[in-house]
Amino acid sequence: MILNFMVINNKKIFLLIFFGFLLSVFQNNYNLKYYDKNIIDVDGEYYHQMIKADSRRYLSHGNEIKEQLKSGINFFETGREHFTKYLPARIAALYYYLTNNDLFETPAKKKINLDIHFGYLFFQSLFYFFSITILYLSANKTFNDKICFFLILFLCFEPTINQYHSSFWSESYLITILVLLTSLVIKPNIGKISFFLIGIFLGLLTLQKEYAIFYIIPITLYFSFFYGYKNYRNILLIFFGFFIILSILGLNNFKRSGSFYILTATTKSSLLTHLVKPVISKKYNLKSNEFLEKYESEAAKNWIEDNSINYDKKKFDEAKKKGPRAYRESISNEKDIVKFDDFFLKKTFKYIFENPIDFATHITKKSIHITLLNPFHIYSDNKFKSGEIYYTSEKHDQLVPYRIFYTFVIYLISCIGLIVMIKEKNYKLLFFIISSLFFFFAPISWIGNTRNFVPCLIFISFLFSFGLTKVLEIKKKY
Repeated sequence: MILNFMVINNKKIFLLIFFGFLLSVFQNNYNLKYYDKNIIDVDGEYYHQMIKADSRRYLSHGNEIKEQLKSGINFFETGREHFTKYLPARIAALYYYLTNNDLFETPAKKKINLDIHFGYLFFQSLFYFFSITILYLSANKTFNDKICFFLILFLCFEPTINQYHSSFWSESYLITILVLLTSLVIKPNIGKISFFLIGIFLGLLTLQKEYAIFYIIPITLYFSFFYGYKNYRNILLIFFGFFIILSILGLNNFKRSGSFYILTATTKSSLLTHLVKPVISKKYNLKSNEFLEKYESEAAKNWIEDNSINYDKKKFDEAKKKGPRAYRESISNEKDIVKFDDFFLKKTFKYIFENPIDFATHITKKSIHITLLNPFHIYSDNKFKSGEIYYTSEKHDQLVPYRIFYTFVIYLISCIGLIVMIKEKNYKLLFFIISSLFFFFAPISWIGNTRNFVPCLIFISFLFSFGLTKVLEIKKKY
């Protein structure tokens, strides 16, 4: 009876997407009102419960860009140093510019305008569910109705994914772009325009998540293996679209700083912050401030002085107490800042090559943690103050059993789906799924933050849909 309901017509799929969208909009409204009750005060600063850490950086930067555009500054000269993700701040800037509004209703107390930001979250949800619709139109030409139904069901209602549409983190637009890219890749007949658009989406994906710059490698291999090496003209179209987007980023950086570069500062520093620091600190029993002083601050100070870098003397002197980032901020021009980041990236790889076993052990532990699905991340994040350590809290430990059970169910069904696809010799789709899973897992596994695992769920959704279809078929048979 259930299966018969699911295969009647396309209208029920679109109805499913529509209800998923309505639920997301309801969650948007609920989160804004519920988490607007208190202002979180951390270290003397006010933080809105939903806007702190990275999300606060994206929105505040977007607000600055909006003001620059209104004052007549050329788009390619807007913004500040390319420290972190390029696209989130630009999306915020576009929204604030078109609505002629600001980030905060009362800047002094960091109170946001709920109506304005409901609109922001509304469009975030709208674009995601639009991308789901596009994916279905592609999947419907390739897979049977049951698989399509479970694929869309998963993407519409899986809580680990959908919680981010009701937040100001960057994940919502990240997975939206990824879904649109996937819908093009799995199309049975891909035209020249589609190949070009794949390149465009790969570029946008890079602007939204820095390490995605290398995702073009598995995509190129996929089309080379399964479409033939003679398909090189279409592959060139992918690269053409990709480089158009990256050129916009590089030009923006060049116009502002005089240095044509693409990788963000956080891309270069994250290995040091999230990998080297915990491993070396544990190995030599160092406290956080001791590590900063011994391995970062002294090296930063010496590099600036040895290379005759122009710097602000007052900030430089203050940096002796504040640490390496303060030394970085004392550098006068962005071109030298880029060189500074490159210097520390080289030091990072040196530490890793000198301590391979310690780093391998650490990465293994973090990799296990990141694969544990976390449907409660936004709930937990909104509850905790900026700067507090959630992963060592009692609340985190209380939710772990539920996460383990949920993860087990999802992975079990997905493993069944993997077996089904292997038996059906669906190697083309399998290559795309497995290579994409590996790609989005490998660069972030050592961070251990479950938020970074969300892109992987887009590909797991295919395994899940094949698996659940098989489970229900077996149930019906017996």
